[in-house]
Amino acid sequence: MQYLTHIENATGQRLDPGTPHSAPPQQRLRARYDLEKMRREIPRDAISKGPASLWRYAPLLPADPQNAVTLSEGWTPLLPAPRLARSLGMSRLLIKDEGRNPSGTFKDRGASVAVSRYRELGVNTVAHNSSGNAGGSWSLYAARAGITCVNVLPTDALPASRQHCRAGGQPVFLLDNWHIGGRLIEEACQREGWLNICTLREPYRLEGKKTMGLEIAEQLGWRMPDAVVYPMGGGLGALAIYKAFEELLALGWINGRLPRLYITQYDGCAPLVRAWEEGASECMPWGAIEIPPGGLKSPNPPGGSAILELLREHGGGALTVSAVEAFAAVDEMTSAEGIFPCPESATTLAGLRKARERGWIGADDEVVLICTGSGLKSIPSLADCEFPIIGSSAQLHA
Repeated sequence: MQYLTHIENATGQRLDPGTPHSAPPQQRLRARYDLEKMRREIPRDAISKGPASLWRYAPLLPADPQNAVTLSEGWTPLLPAPRLARSLGMSRLLIKDEGRNPSGTFKDRGASVAVSRYRELGVNTVAHNSSGNAGGSWSLYAARAGITCVNVLPTDALPASRQHCRAGGQPVFLLDNWHIGGRLIEEACQREGWLNICTLREPYRLEGKKTMGLEIAEQLGWRMPDAVVYPMGGGLGALAIYKAFEELLALGWINGRLPRLYITQYDGCAPLVRAWEEGASECMPWGAIEIPPGGLKSPNPPGGSAILELLREHGGGALTVSAVEAFAAVDEMTSAEGIFPCPESATTLAGLRKARERGWIGADDEVVLICTGSGLKSIPSLADCEFPIIGSSAQLHA
């Protein structure tokens, strides 16, 4: 059964969900559901009988699961990290490993749900600018759906993302001046009649990504952790997780206080951290971007003001991490727990250490780190290693 009722904008206006919508991020387009009816008709325990994918939450999604464009995304593990916890002086640390998704990142959640809905609505071509991972993910799901996704990527986009786009047969254009990417897409969509799916321009990518929050709640036995640490680019993923928590509260499936939110960004592109430290209500555009290739390349995050609201409402904070600290955290997470994160994801571990040092997070707090992608996507960025060459077993040493 489906419970989608309408799309709502920032002023509370109800929009027809049977029509594709794209608007500036300030409009905050959100899919809304008849949660009261769902509460009466769907018992919480019924969810556990669903498939081992994000589509187990079909009643809280906008597309008919019978028409899903899926590669079995979602239902990623929430892994205990006891060795890292001990090194941080903590008792409870968990890592949500989104690198298990088909393209290697959490972007597959948004792509699956949004592409499924847009195919239902008869959309033939979508377009966006992506730092890489979303472009690769959307290209795979567009190929599976038989539609077109036009991708504008930065010139330093990692090879895995470029190859996902190319092999998927989707148009790819590289852009040197990343600050103008959104404007170029907007102009092209107006000219060509494509649907603009840039971050927070449309409502359905968020619906797919909110399944991270639904899974965290279910995997913890329908309760909340004390804190969530999230690596932020545009901000959509964190907003999606908290939309899930709010809907679960309304359904009565969880209760109590929502987790504190801690945001991490590279110090070479940290508009949200700067705004939070200055007590501002919105982010100011960042200047020159000096971060490693990959995600978190958002100099003017579309979800910035909404994230700042979450921090004020639920508590938490925002921290910067250097590229050196992030790359060291890749090795630390991998050697301690066998989880191989991309550097963007590893900023959460480096940020958590700083939060512990500042006393923001207590020793007994239960914390979830969101590992948004696999280190396999970032191999070209990771340091080259020299290994000993041997010719006999006598040369083997532990």
